[in-house]
Amino acid sequence: MKRWRPTLIVAAAAMSFSPVIHALDWSHPWQEPQSSAEAAQHSDEYAWRVFVALNWPARQRGTAADPRQTLASQSRAVWESWSSANDIFRADGADPGPWNRAPGPKARHAAASAVPIGSSRFEAFSARDLPNLQRVQNGMMVPVKDPLASADRLTEIHMNRAGYDYIRALGLYNTEGQLRVLNNGATVTFPAATKEVKAKWRVISEADRGRYYTLSVTLADGTERLYGLTALHVVTKDLPTWFWATFEHVDNPRLPGNDGWQAPSRDSFACGSAEPSCNRAPSGIGLEGTVWQNYRLRGTLTAFVDSAGRPNLLANSELETGMQPTASCITCHSRAGIGAVDGQPIRLPIFDTSTDSQGDPHSKRGFIGVPRQEWFENGRIQSLDFVWSMSKAKPPAPGAEK
Repeated sequence: MKRWRPTLIVAAAAMSFSPVIHALDWSHPWQEPQSSAEAAQHSDEYAWRVFVALNWPARQRGTAADPRQTLASQSRAVWESWSSANDIFRADGADPGPWNRAPGPKARHAAASAVPIGSSRFEAFSARDLPNLQRVQNGMMVPVKDPLASADRLTEIHMNRAGYDYIRALGLYNTEGQLRVLNNGATVTFPAATKEVKAKWRVISEADRGRYYTLSVTLADGTERLYGLTALHVVTKDLPTWFWATFEHVDNPRLPGNDGWQAPSRDSFACGSAEPSCNRAPSGIGLEGTVWQNYRLRGTLTAFVDSAGRPNLLANSELETGMQPTASCITCHSRAGIGAVDGQPIRLPIFDTSTDSQGDPHSKRGFIGVPRQEWFENGRIQSLDFVWSMSKAKPPAPGAEK
């Protein structure tokens, strides 16, 4: 009888973990890429190329990447130096002013100071909700003076200068400006260089600091709380319907309150000849030995449907909690728009309530597939070019600069 040779199994395993083949130029990884062809043809590698460039440490002043640094330097990332959605869409609807980015709130890495409680970067609570917010203390309901102290998770949205300048140039920073532009027959089309990031942070222990990109927040009582980055949506205008990529920390599925990954990751770049659900970080792009080796590309989107006409889905368990089976970034964002009824701005809902879930009341259903004409009600709702953060715009306050 012929003796079994285990070397065949070893060889097969070696083939499944073959080195990553780079189709893009990685000679200057801190430089932000911009290529419609690469976004469409090498989507997963392009997603990592953008991920590395945007998480590269920024210069001490301004928003440009510092080529003298590496991903091992935990200091303020490029995307953190951009304006937050709260900076752009002010509560009084006023012009946010020219782009002039001195160093803003920093993640506490090395000598950087902690983010102060007054920072406007987070979406945790609005100023309008704060006066009515209460919590139990010593058996009594008392007002919450420090909203971040009650938040075990934080969310933030940032946009780069190309998008920021476009919003200011057209006056899209308040609802009046958005309606005026569309009523004048103009089309909102962001420039190709526009990028937007949505990030999620979670309270972590000091013991986990070495596994996460971290942020230290100074609370109202002067204490500091450590947060780890758990999720990052990255959106670029490389394609007419934008390029969509989402990343998560590898620990997310086992964290309390997380839905788990209800669909496997898809990353043909990191996985090489293995199955695209291999759940690995790519090699040879500078992640090794840094916290970024603990992050995974969950997938990319460049079209509403696949070659067979089936809706393309993509979910982030931290950012699409409760709706992963019906999450499609590209379809959801196609509904970003504005209209008016009796002079008041209206927008399309994010979630589909047309069918009863018949189950968990916390579950949510998203919109998937090709956008439908009836969503826009014969022109009553007009598109805002996939940018949902535009819905944060407020009416201009009386006497505010418009």
